[in-house]
Amino acid sequence: MNEAETRAEHIDPALKGAGWGVVEGSRIHREYPITLGRIEGHGKRGKALTADYVLVYRSHKLAVIEAKAWDEPLTLGVAQAKDYAGKLAVRFTYASNGQGIYGIDMQTGKESEQPHYPSPDELWNLTFADQNAWRDRFGRRALRRQGWIFPGPLLPGHRH
Repeated sequence: MNEAETRAEHIDPALKGAGWGVVEGSRIHREYPITLGRIEGHGKRGKALTADYVLVYRSHKLAVIEAKAWDEPLTLGVAQAKDYAGKLAVRFTYASNGQGIYGIDMQTGKESEQPHYPSPDELWNLTFADQNAWRDRFGRRALRRQGWIFPGPLLPGHRH
């Protein structure tokens, strides 16, 4: 089973089961562009960096997931996942081959196999353990992207 099949048949359903893309305010960005690629000269660039998944909740990037093919070792994507997490400045990153999930906390350095992906609320609470009223308010505000409006009040009682 190649990487695309592993993602479609195993990783996507596991993320949905954890509430990603289901819980209001959560989004799964697939093939998320990180960099355009190194400038090589003569108007050419090297290969662009693209994360397999970026998990977003309340308008904040919370985690990166690097997927590998079913028959590859679980930890094969760990270095790549750490690199992407560092470039995107997210605390949590995961590597998966569809058979298991290997999680890394970039802040504490803790690494271990995980039984499942965290839900959007679990990952939010792990990332933002300290309460911040302004961050929470702006995380719920409406976003305008490409002509679409994603609902959510900026301030209590505020209308669009």
